[in-house]
Amino acid sequence: MMIEYIIESTLCLGVLYVTYELFFKKSTNYHINRFVLLLVPLFSLIVPLLNISIELLPIQNISTERTFLEILPVSNYVPSDSILVKSTNAIDFLNLSSVILLIYACITISLILRFVWYLVMLFYKSFTSEKVNFKGHVLSLIDEDVPPFTFFQSIFVNKKHYSDNKLKQELIIHEIAHKYQWHSLDIILVELLQVLFWFNPFIYLLKQKIKMNHEYLADDFVVRCGISSKAYANYLLNYTFPHKISGFASAFNNHKTIKNRLIMLSKFQEKKPKMYRLLVLIPAIAVLFISTAFNATGLPGDIQLSISQNDKLLENPGVLYADYLTWSSRDNEIYLKGKNVKIIHGDNDFTVNGRASYLGEVYHFVFNGQSVDKDIPINVSGKKCIVVKLTPNTAMEKYGRKARHGVVEITTTD
Repeated sequence: MMIEYIIESTLCLGVLYVTYELFFKKSTNYHINRFVLLLVPLFSLIVPLLNISIELLPIQNISTERTFLEILPVSNYVPSDSILVKSTNAIDFLNLSSVILLIYACITISLILRFVWYLVMLFYKSFTSEKVNFKGHVLSLIDEDVPPFTFFQSIFVNKKHYSDNKLKQELIIHEIAHKYQWHSLDIILVELLQVLFWFNPFIYLLKQKIKMNHEYLADDFVVRCGISSKAYANYLLNYTFPHKISGFASAFNNHKTIKNRLIMLSKFQEKKPKMYRLLVLIPAIAVLFISTAFNATGLPGDIQLSISQNDKLLENPGVLYADYLTWSSRDNEIYLKGKNVKIIHGDNDFTVNGRASYLGEVYHFVFNGQSVDKDIPINVSGKKCIVVKLTPNTAMEKYGRKARHGVVEITTTD
């Protein structure tokens, strides 16, 4: 479900972001920091999408008279008063989900259009701008009154500043570092993630950290090219420019980062931390991966349970009426929802208004002859549903080993 994914991805991103702040933020090994800063959002946004099913180890002390799936008592059915608001203010859950999805789609589409527009404009500038050779490096001259910036392999500078010889060597070397180290790839990636996951606050924090680390890498490159760290620090303090550039580009002039850049420049002579610092990520990643990617079934692996003869649901067809059916990934139950949910199956013969489940945990669900995916509402409004709950043995004969824990079949008739 979308809400569950948002919670899990935000939790992963938050935990790993805090881990970065505690163990990597002040590190001068900027290449390791770059790897971590790219790993954090990719892990946090991809792993919660995984749904790896595992089975628990076989339980040896199971009674042979235990029913495979027990009938839930009527008290477990949820009455309408606790689910639905008064009819004058009622908002159907599916309608609410549709509204949320529509809002997400509208915002995401607008951000995608903005993303594409910025990319097109920057590539257009790169192809149409006047090119000059500056000590073996190609510069793209533009008329915009902005500080020098880099986008992929293009270094953009103001034409007037170039003509007036205001471009100092330190500034060009800084932009060359952005170019050679392909910092634009990182920025494009995080901008794209921000477009798709704009609701996650940690994406914006990671984006700031990634851009900050780019500046550290470029400053470190400048000093390693033979420029005095003190002279370069003074140049950072004295170089000011009032205008901003696109967030897609890497720029020398960024007032928000100067203080931190000066601090890191003062640590230039310090020994770089070794790669073993990455080991601190392993426990956090392992715990987050296991807790979000895996889904334990909670059923014994290959044990065949004998079914109690008193379970009148098994093998006996029943009838139900509802507006929607949903097979939940949270507890593996099939939920019936509607204003008049009617169930006639086994000893059950009642009508509820709201949401109900009575079949217990279901591990294979077939609707009108097709296997069903979880969390997808099925519209059965106005239709008669014939439901059959097969025993594991019968289910395996019909559907194979994947149905070894039993099957629920529902077929609709007009």
